[in-house]
Amino acid sequence: MKQLTIKGNSKMGPDVGIWNLPPVQTCRPSAWCRKHCYAQRNNFLLPSVLRSLDWRLGRSQSPDFVPRMIAEVKRFEFFRIHASGDFYSAEYIASWARIIQGCPDTRFRTTTRRDDFTWPLQALHELPNMIVRESLDPTRPSPLMGLPVAALTGLPAARGGLRCPDNCPACDYRCWRRAVNVQFEEF
Repeated sequence: MKQLTIKGNSKMGPDVGIWNLPPVQTCRPSAWCRKHCYAQRNNFLLPSVLRSLDWRLGRSQSPDFVPRMIAEVKRFEFFRIHASGDFYSAEYIASWARIIQGCPDTRFRTTTRRDDFTWPLQALHELPNMIVRESLDPTRPSPLMGLPVAALTGLPAARGGLRCPDNCPACDYRCWRRAVNVQFEEF
């Protein structure tokens, strides 16, 4: 049976689990996001990757999504939800809440722009092993959801935030362990 999750990438390291969805289709991208989205270039454009992202979107809507994800995610210490894509419904967020609760020894994190789901995302962030950050860029420079932020360096909201070194193992997953603001360089 095909795995729902994938293992790591060059930034997060090979031991981090990742769940991705199609970009744009599940996001509400700003103009800046559309121009700079890493999930719309390089390997993400390979037909096999595009098919996998669509397949995962379909699997996220299946009745066995939650138990299958719990079974797969439990093997990871760290898990990244949506290196590409975003939360597309309140029901989908509720599925992730059940997955996170079913994997208490795994640290989860995600970044989102979905302010149309503020309350469910705030509730998700309240889970003890989950960090939800609001993504900020020049088209949306100020937070709207009362969550920690992942902000482009140079934005006022980025000041004082942990500067992302783009190498999670090298910084010992600091932003996975604490709900701090994070600043990142433009891609």
